[in-house]
Amino acid sequence: MNLEIKNVSKTLPEYRQVIDLVKNSFPKEEQYPIWLLKLWALKKNVHFWAYYQNDEFCGVSYLVSHEEMTFVLYLAVNNQVQSKGYGSAILETLKEKFSGKNITLNIERLDPSADNYEQRVKRLKFYKKNGFYDTDYTITDRGETFLTLTTSSFFSVEVFKKVLRELTLGLDLLKIGKSES
Repeated sequence: MNLEIKNVSKTLPEYRQVIDLVKNSFPKEEQYPIWLLKLWALKKNVHFWAYYQNDEFCGVSYLVSHEEMTFVLYLAVNNQVQSKGYGSAILETLKEKFSGKNITLNIERLDPSADNYEQRVKRLKFYKKNGFYDTDYTITDRGETFLTLTTSSFFSVEVFKKVLRELTLGLDLLKIGKSES
């Protein structure tokens, strides 16, 4: 499946739909303000992309790319086309675009007491099916702890810290630690 990529901007006909997808796909406490995402996206290595198949809006990603790693802050599939392979197609597109780099992302940790525990298990299974490994590291952002996954069996926490500092314009907002086993 070949997806077309377009930069997200107000000139995009689906701009409102893209913004709504980001806002509705992630819990409020996991969202950065849209104005901040747009500000960060002015940087050359930060990409806010919408994905299309035959002119149909399929999904969105927000990522920062570094020499060795590309970090996916957000990835969401349009509700109208979910469960049709678009999430896997977006990941495959990212792997092709950033060939030779680790693609790294965070997902909610598997907490059996969480209301959406089943969804968290399915999400981990989805990413593992698409070639992601658990790094045995977590990231804590605004009080929430996430598992860090990557496409390579080798993971450099130092590179990851650089990428995150790059995204946050040098601010050290996030805490990285080893997973508790």
